Amino acid sequence: MKKMTSLEIETYFNYHNANMRLLKIGFDEIRNQIKGLYKRKNGNNDLIYSLPINNPELVSLRKLETSLSRVLSGIQVSWAEESIKRLYYEKDLLSNSQRNYLLSRPALDQRWYKTLKIVFCIAYDLVPANDEFCDTVNINHEKNNLGDELVHQYFNLKKVITDYLAPNFTLRNKVQHGEWEYAFKSNLKDFSQNLTDKVRHENFITSTSRFTIVNAFYQMIVDMGRFKSNSFKKDSMTTPFEYFYKDYIRKITFEVGKVTNQNLSSYISEIIQKEIRGMNYRAN
Repeated sequence: MKKMTSLEIETYFNYHNANMRLLKIGFDEIRNQIKGLYKRKNGNNDLIYSLPINNPELVSLRKLETSLSRVLSGIQVSWAEESIKRLYYEKDLLSNSQRNYLLSRPALDQRWYKTLKIVFCIAYDLVPANDEFCDTVNINHEKNNLGDELVHQYFNLKKVITDYLAPNFTLRNKVQHGEWEYAFKSNLKDFSQNLTDKVRHENFITSTSRFTIVNAFYQMIVDMGRFKSNSFKKDSMTTPFEYFYKDYIRKITFEVGKVTNQNLSSYISEIIQKEIRGMNYRAN
């Protein structure tokens, strides 16, 4: 492929950014629709989610909630996929050959792994003269050069991909192929209880947290690769990546906790109790 000009890179960045803005509008709209279900009332002015679990109105509304949650999950992963495409056109980040190499990776999780490695190598001058894609670089062997802390941070980010981004992409395949209630193995013939459980675990809480995780991870990559220490006004001895690392990891850890231990029932219960208090207040 021909080398892109600065204007072309900026244009493609804007294209992907426009896609992301539209996806964000859809994400927010579906999320608000789901939250609105928890406040919905029936003809008797009863909160439907406060009715007995086998009530037909509640059963019907829960099915709608599940459907909207699957749509939300699909939008969230599409947003994550478009995020990495936009990342490749960030100003002053990648070379033309690096960009083309990363775009040619077939699996989304492998794109994130390779992007992290290449950007880390760019940030800390580890890119070999004859290996622009850093295939021969062993980050673990760079402790004497970079110190334990930076190498640990690299592998910590790699673990974020393994534990929380890559599984998200697997869910994308299930949700966007219509396996909303029962999921199957890749051969499409064998039912998978494990994948089914993972799909059913997803709701607007987990999707919102995954959205935040991707956004924080994205910003860390940009901070890592594009900014140098001597141009960082807050601290000329460090880089934005190093300076904000603990803040971003704290945010990611917090959201990871919500993904792994989401308590949708408690959230709904809080909404119901708040609505009931409001109804009683207005009645008096």
